[in-house]
Amino acid sequence: MFPVIILAGGLATRLGDLTKEIPKSLLPINDKPFINYQLESLESQGLNTVIICTGHLGKKITEYLEKNYTGSLNISFSNDGHKPLLTGGAIKKASAALTGPFFVLYGDSYLDITYKDVEEAYEINTGPLMVIYKNQGLFDVSNVHLTEEGFFYSKKKGPNKKSNYIDYGLSIFEKRHFKSTKKSFDLSILQETFSDQGKLQYFVSNQRFYEIGSHVGIDELSSRLEDERN
Repeated sequence: MFPVIILAGGLATRLGDLTKEIPKSLLPINDKPFINYQLESLESQGLNTVIICTGHLGKKITEYLEKNYTGSLNISFSNDGHKPLLTGGAIKKASAALTGPFFVLYGDSYLDITYKDVEEAYEINTGPLMVIYKNQGLFDVSNVHLTEEGFFYSKKKGPNKKSNYIDYGLSIFEKRHFKSTKKSFDLSILQETFSDQGKLQYFVSNQRFYEIGSHVGIDELSSRLEDERN
């Protein structure tokens, strides 16, 4: 299966003091660091290679996994360096060693999705693919307008008022998609460009996403995982 790049370098400003000394990926969810859940999910679905993009407090993520991870995934790290590369720049740097398509997973997303289905839906040598979910304003602001006429993604420029879907937190890219980009940039700008050109592929998930980028999101995921355990 395709390799996975996990974006885990954000500042997590919405969480305030919770992430002052600990990166979002290591926040305890039911007494276990969140990144463990992500890696267990990837491993259970047969994925093999993971590159974790780090930035803010990234050394703690690296040290934690090097000391504690005992699974079968081949994990490596790509750090922003002295200056933040933002989401797009971080992926561009991490993908330098890759030769084919790869998944991009947000570092705060817990997803009920079959990666094999998404991979099989991807058309190589076209535009990138975005997984979307019909949230209709729930969980966060809808930024995807899907109609019979087409698929339109807009976040930086402001979402279409008729948008009823949202970026799910999982995408597929190829290194060539980043050819003309800057060293540091936000991924949504690149996605909007492909959307404007009619080249952004999409895959619809029928299962909601969970995220730990907000206090409400943490509570919802904790309850969901607790229900699973019981």
